[in-house]
Amino acid sequence: MEQMTRVQQNTLRKIVEAAIELMSEKGFHRVSVQEVGKKAGICEKTVFRYFATKKSLLDEIIRYREYASELKREFEHRKTWDLAHDLKLAARLYFQATKAKRNAFRAYLSALDSVDTNGDDFLRDPRELHSFLCDYMGAMQEKGKVREGDVRLMVRAFVNTLHGYMLMYCLNDDSKAWQDKVASMKLTIGLFIQGFSRQCTSCGA
Repeated sequence: MEQMTRVQQNTLRKIVEAAIELMSEKGFHRVSVQEVGKKAGICEKTVFRYFATKKSLLDEIIRYREYASELKREFEHRKTWDLAHDLKLAARLYFQATKAKRNAFRAYLSALDSVDTNGDDFLRDPRELHSFLCDYMGAMQEKGKVREGDVRLMVRAFVNTLHGYMLMYCLNDDSKAWQDKVASMKLTIGLFIQGFSRQCTSCGA
């Protein structure tokens, strides 16, 4: 694909952001290309020049909401090799990324029942998060700061829990109910830290 000009990039961004806003509110299959163009202030034919199908527009939304590389970069820069600090940091960065791209997540989720996809794209970022946290936890084991055990299983449990809370956040519009979930999430993260800590092995059952 030819490199786009700044004007073309700006047009593409307007289309994608308009689609995200509409689809997060109404659902993927209830939004027409004509509506997207109107929301973006662009004619329908122009939208089709950039995206021949709604599925290709969805693919761009998936790219728009990717966050793993920037999350990894920020984590590597701010980690301190203190387990409690670093796992809280990973969780905080994860939910900051989720909050910033919540509507893109909602738009994608609304398409799962109407587009031929197995949801694999949706799991790409959690898998990358799992990968670099495995590297971190492995290094922490070598430093004697994390208990013995299968690092991959430890990290999978942690990431899957974060992912579950993220889904609840994306799908829940009740701010009061979400605040209750935040308190639960903080407690859960604390339990993971306690369970992964090297000192935990001498605490007894």
